[in-house]
Amino acid sequence: MRPIYLISQTPYPGVIHIPILQIRFFAPSIDFSIYQGLIFTSKQAIKSLEHYPSDWKSLPCICVSESTAITASEAGIKEITIAGGYGESIPDLEILTEKKGKWLYLRPKVIASGWTERAKEQGVEIDEIIVYETVCNTDGELPILEKNGILVFTSPSSIECFFQRYSLCESHEAVVIGKTTQAALPAGIKSTLSESTSVASCLKKAREISLS
Repeated sequence: MRPIYLISQTPYPGVIHIPILQIRFFAPSIDFSIYQGLIFTSKQAIKSLEHYPSDWKSLPCICVSESTAITASEAGIKEITIAGGYGESIPDLEILTEKKGKWLYLRPKVIASGWTERAKEQGVEIDEIIVYETVCNTDGELPILEKNGILVFTSPSSIECFFQRYSLCESHEAVVIGKTTQAALPAGIKSTLSESTSVASCLKKAREISLS
């Protein structure tokens, strides 16, 4: 069985974790009472609200994927709409136009998709507030890659930070969580798209490749 390396901020059982990412949270002042709903494109955005008063939990929310929705539900949000797994799928949700009022997109400092512009062109009011950023982990030793390893990338930032510390050889293969992440790979690297936008789906695909 070929080794599987997970390039992410959070480890996962049964694979080799490369802790190449760190999350830095911000604490901007937010008046949740002026919004009709929240938009989350990551688990980290939900976790960034842990130290705010809990009134935000009563608002409806849009989650980009099933895995983000699970985190929202665990946080106490009751009304959750799930998009198609990619930021570009959010403007197509009927709930954006059904509810009249302003939405709040709680976002990272750097985003890979410009879906908010399309939503605004459709007449949806959206405020964007930066609540966290992903930075590269530049400290400490990292695992040495075996030449036949399978690398699982969970975001464009995981790719950017990975190539600051590593280089790949022809025998390496990549599994990516979504099309935006796949597009961030350098040209010429063999990659496979997971069936859904979750780490579990990525690792399932990686194991299939490992055993083939």
